[in-house]
Amino acid sequence: MAAIFAISTVFWGVARAAEHSLAKWQLKVLASYSQPLAHEGPVILADRNQLFFTSNRLRRSDGSQYVIASIFDLKSLKTVDLGLTNSIPMANGAFRLSNGNLVITMQGNKSKSAGLAEFNVANGQVKLLTTGFSDYQFNSPNDVVQANDQSIWFTDPQYGYEQGFRPRPTIGNWVWRIDQAGRHQRLMMDGFSKPNGIAFSLDQEYVYVTDSGFIAGDGQRNSVLPRTIYRYRILQTPSGPLATDRITFCVVTKGIPDGLKVDEYGRVWTGTGAGLEIFDKDGNPLAVIPVANGVSNFALIPGGGAYVMGETKLFRLDI
Repeated sequence: MAAIFAISTVFWGVARAAEHSLAKWQLKVLASYSQPLAHEGPVILADRNQLFFTSNRLRRSDGSQYVIASIFDLKSLKTVDLGLTNSIPMANGAFRLSNGNLVITMQGNKSKSAGLAEFNVANGQVKLLTTGFSDYQFNSPNDVVQANDQSIWFTDPQYGYEQGFRPRPTIGNWVWRIDQAGRHQRLMMDGFSKPNGIAFSLDQEYVYVTDSGFIAGDGQRNSVLPRTIYRYRILQTPSGPLATDRITFCVVTKGIPDGLKVDEYGRVWTGTGAGLEIFDKDGNPLAVIPVANGVSNFALIPGGGAYVMGETKLFRLDI
């Protein structure tokens, strides 16, 4: 179990906003950690009064890397290690499926395949959904969502290789879809430097994908590579959906766009080097909510606000 303590310090600010609900905000630290436990994959489990999330890369004494998946109790403010380090190696993004389980991106390591895992929150069971396409291994799946037709879409950048825990890639930086039964996989989108966050519009007419290629896995920056959110129109066909009509939706103000969510008003939120950046449905900037050292990911709270991953701090944002 990771030790935590609650913090009473509150940060107030006024954000640039086009809507009243973004005009004032309150950011409070819920927990602090000695390791970067609050990094990725936050999912609110409202029925259990809990929050799931995954850590940044941690290192053992032999130099090998690992990730901890945690549950934070929203009532007691206690954080528990779920013990998924070996069964879901290098866990990253997550999404709650319609059946109540979590789908978790499994980046893998040099001995275990990358792919998607399904985690039953109630009994702790883990089931692998996919570990590759044809004879090819995935790179290091990063983020994941479920569509209304129950299919699962996920991004697969090559960060794992660049960060030293995955073998040399054999496929590109692509976005994939698996059907409800888990039997049919299809490449949906290519042409990325590093596809990262993914989210659907409210009506699922569009899918948004962040490209974080500006910052490589080793931390080097390349100004000609994207720090961009792209939007695709979803075209329904008799054999399944296609992603078409790609547009450059927006570019962020600092660092890269990482985690990505769409709120109940259709506004697009992303975690960046500046904190939380918010855009309207046409890609116009609405607000920047600053968070020290930036934000990798977050979970939107129904009715307003978010739980924000701050590496060694877990925040709650109220708006």
